[in-house]
Amino acid sequence: MITRWAGRPAGLPRRAGGEAGGLRQLLKAVLFIAWTFLPIEWSWAIEPAQDHVEAGYNYYHGGGVTVTGPAVIVQKNILNGATLKAGYTVDIVSSASIDVVTQASPFKETRTEYSVGTDILRGDTLVGVDYINSRESDYLSDTLSVRMAHDLFDKNMTVSLKVDRSWDQVGKNHDPSFGWKNFDRTIYAAGVTQSVTPRWLIQLNYELTADAGLINNPYRSAIVSSGGIGSYVPENYPDARTGQAWAVRTSYGFPSGGSDAGYGGILGSIQLDYRYYQDTFDVHSNTVKVTLQRYFYLNWLGGVFYQYYWQDAASFYGDVLPPNQLYKARDKELSQFHDQWVGLTLQYKLKQTQWGIIRNPYIQISNSWMVFNYDNFTDPRTGALYSQRVYVLQTDFGFNY
Repeated sequence: MITRWAGRPAGLPRRAGGEAGGLRQLLKAVLFIAWTFLPIEWSWAIEPAQDHVEAGYNYYHGGGVTVTGPAVIVQKNILNGATLKAGYTVDIVSSASIDVVTQASPFKETRTEYSVGTDILRGDTLVGVDYINSRESDYLSDTLSVRMAHDLFDKNMTVSLKVDRSWDQVGKNHDPSFGWKNFDRTIYAAGVTQSVTPRWLIQLNYELTADAGLINNPYRSAIVSSGGIGSYVPENYPDARTGQAWAVRTSYGFPSGGSDAGYGGILGSIQLDYRYYQDTFDVHSNTVKVTLQRYFYLNWLGGVFYQYYWQDAASFYGDVLPPNQLYKARDKELSQFHDQWVGLTLQYKLKQTQWGIIRNPYIQISNSWMVFNYDNFTDPRTGALYSQRVYVLQTDFGFNY
């Protein structure tokens, strides 16, 4: 599965920021779910990386937004224990979301992302550094990530630490006077994975996220009402935000009952996740997820997941706000809402197979469906509470070489 984004950091709310920022976080969440979904590689300890190529195509449609585009990542061992990797992504975005159609005009844009990184394995310790550069017409981003993982107790426990730092520039199309505003994000993460038995794993994670600069969307407006007359005014957020998240995951593998099925004697698995998030915007959220996977015959692996998410509204969010309120937000992703997410994935992998330089090729198709229900965000055109449905299709092809 393409890992072009390192996945939605566990310290972030489900979707944060404005129309562009919120869409980025949602897409990261989508790929994070799929990336952690397959395959069953029943090894929790640090392992040497393999020479590997992955290429995929992603399709996202929902809420008036369509995103399509390819992604590729190449990984190569250059020395004993040292690995280089590079990736390239294109997102073609067409947006006519509720914010766009009620406050602006539909738009199309293209986002490109380049990534490079290296991992160095020495004994039981893995150290890695990644750099990501992302460009679109009104948003520039540079991210540096440094991480470390170490095995303990005969590889029955793995501890990990990570620091991410992003330097972003936010612009506003068709408004040169706006210039470019800074938005910086720092993420500190720590985790521990424990093998309770050869088939039972438990993982605990913590993340602290610190945002500073222009957090809100320069295009979005809030609605204020005075004397029963409503009007649009620019959103105004605090210039800093700190969030914390705690997550727990447990996985159990079911034995195959024979040596000719599954991976390492594992026929299938069940995984349970829970995550709690809170921040200085007074957003509190909970996420629960269950994932089931099972091998069929020798080369087929299928799975399904279900996720439920709910959150409270930010303290300064309002569908309609008083004009004298200092901070104002009408971002639906800062409202009170809940969503459900279900996905199906099928992978076909030829193990112990080589075609020239291609070894162990696989193809994977993932489909997922989401339903969002907002409890205090309405469609200004109708006055009804807003809801939306999202469909995501991902296809991937990969192999070792």
